[in-house]
Amino acid sequence: METATLLYLLLAILIAFLLAVFQYLYKNSEKSQLKYWLFCLRFLSVFLILLLFINPSTKKQIINIVKPNLIVAVDNSSSIKYALQNNYVKKTVEKFKEHPVLNKKFNLNYYSLGTSLKPLDSLNFNEKQTNLSQPLNEFSELYKNEFSPVVLITDGNQTIGNNLEYIHYKKPVFPLIVGDTTEVEDIFIDKININKSTYIHNKLPVEIFVNYKGSNTIAKNLNIYYKRKKVFSKKLKFSENQTVQIASFYLTAEEKGNQYYTAKIEELKDELNTINNSKSFSINVIEETSKIAIVSSILHPDLGMFKKAIESNKQREVSIFNSKNFKENTSNYQLIILYQPTADFKSIFDDINKNKLSYFIISGISTDWNFLNTVQTNVSKNVVLQTEDYSPIFNHSYGSFLFQDIGFSNLPPLEDLFGNVSFKVPYHTLLYKQIGAIETKEPLLATFENSQQKIGLLLGENSWKWRMSSYSNHQTFELFDGFIAHLIQYLSSNNSANRLQVDINPIYYTSETIQVTANYLDQNLNADTRAKLWMTIMNKASKVVNKIPFSKAKSNFYLEISNIPAGEYSYNISIENQDVTASGNFSIVPFEVEQQFSNSNDVSLNFLATKTKGSIYFENQEDFLIETLLNDKRFKNVQKSSVVKSSLINWKWILGIIILLLSLEWFTRKYYGKI
Repeated sequence: METATLLYLLLAILIAFLLAVFQYLYKNSEKSQLKYWLFCLRFLSVFLILLLFINPSTKKQIINIVKPNLIVAVDNSSSIKYALQNNYVKKTVEKFKEHPVLNKKFNLNYYSLGTSLKPLDSLNFNEKQTNLSQPLNEFSELYKNEFSPVVLITDGNQTIGNNLEYIHYKKPVFPLIVGDTTEVEDIFIDKININKSTYIHNKLPVEIFVNYKGSNTIAKNLNIYYKRKKVFSKKLKFSENQTVQIASFYLTAEEKGNQYYTAKIEELKDELNTINNSKSFSINVIEETSKIAIVSSILHPDLGMFKKAIESNKQREVSIFNSKNFKENTSNYQLIILYQPTADFKSIFDDINKNKLSYFIISGISTDWNFLNTVQTNVSKNVVLQTEDYSPIFNHSYGSFLFQDIGFSNLPPLEDLFGNVSFKVPYHTLLYKQIGAIETKEPLLATFENSQQKIGLLLGENSWKWRMSSYSNHQTFELFDGFIAHLIQYLSSNNSANRLQVDINPIYYTSETIQVTANYLDQNLNADTRAKLWMTIMNKASKVVNKIPFSKAKSNFYLEISNIPAGEYSYNISIENQDVTASGNFSIVPFEVEQQFSNSNDVSLNFLATKTKGSIYFENQEDFLIETLLNDKRFKNVQKSSVVKSSLINWKWILGIIILLLSLEWFTRKYYGKI
């Protein structure tokens, strides 16, 4: 007890004594013993009241020994089972749980990982995906104030999530890698690049990356199948130094709707893992005829070239008009090509801006830039009466639509008036200018969007020479016409608002969770979350129908579907009490992404262990791992002391005694007539 508390208690005794003396003994000549009993009662009651206010307490120091946490994260994905490592992993986990010294030194926390992180209950190795980065991010939050090393029992094969090289976990990680890390000879399709949609009869570029792991020199055929019929084949050569081949080709869409293709690379001799030799992809083919108007005030070979190149796609119809005699309704056209505009184009620009139409400006030496600078506000150019030749340089980072370099650097230059071009809106450059031998970052061909309009700008005439040169280089017009087709498709695509907008992939794998998002707009085109959305799914083969409601997520609607069998499906999304629907098709392909790995991956895990000052261990080295954890001086028990303050009195009992004493004093005085 503190000295101050003792002084307060002595003061309380003194005060209680003086008050009792003053009331019952001071100047009291009565000789009965009653006054002494009343003195005692008053002294005790006042003292106890003061005691409640003082509330004397004592402090006690408690020392606790806190053990460090040891996090054991176990890969519960199906790749462990496919590699026949499930029994080994279970035995290893049991060894950790039953190790007496390890459990004495650490507080062990067990988790299972797959698509997400969960507390470990039991291991079934049925997770369809593996995310190794998410657990470490969550551990950083769960144990941010504690020094908690991690034991990661996994084969190192990750199918979703961020690369482990970009994880910033600050505690030591000790990967225990299960399975065989020895690289075996394997060939597989790694990636497929393709535009999601195209017009019917259009030639669509496809880019496929094929990887090879091995030391032999081989040649294998890459085949593309559509409805079980081979539509493309190309022989690819690989070696120890040439491990990646890129196959670029065109596919022609002949039917509308979602069309499904399968890419297959021939198997190696005695190849262990052949599941990753094939991959499916799809194309949404749109059956829509586009009408394109080319307006010009001069005659030029470029006009015929554009008409020929655009109409190479049978779904497009091109009409050429003189600007002075143009009296067409511009809203009948999906795209207006304005060839070297002059003041004669004033009424045409008025209609374009009024109807929010997409357009494509092609400039040249006859272009009136003083007029163009005033009739639109997207781009301007300060010209001088001097011409310049500009050669094209392809921008590989262009992202508005997918296309490949057709050899633009080998095409002849275009001619245009010299001057600086200034854009007043964000734009994307497809082709840069090269002046002589100097490559610049100034756009030669650029696209941009303004409100509901898509706009293209080509700064130069004589592009007819490009088509002829491309034919001379490749003995076909396909490459150049394909380039023009994709440019025109992007610019002429319909931007009209759809009140029910649905985001769903046309193809899924059986291991994937189907995620569908929808956005519903009211008649004023504002997001309406009051609606109730339903998705009806029908298996085309079995005719089994499921109806599933959407959930609300902020301003959108969200739905997840899992564990439905492979096959072709049609869907219809409807809104209760509204005549607004959206429909389409998707396919579920029987493919286990966890089976694509032929061996364990120790490269990323070794990098992670080194970065976090841990170390990696391999199968059957769990005893060495446990010994390392026990001997690592970084993992020490922490002694924590705390001071506990406890009261010396029970205020309920004291309060009861005070009431009893005051009551007894009052009744005594009442009985003897002292009140």
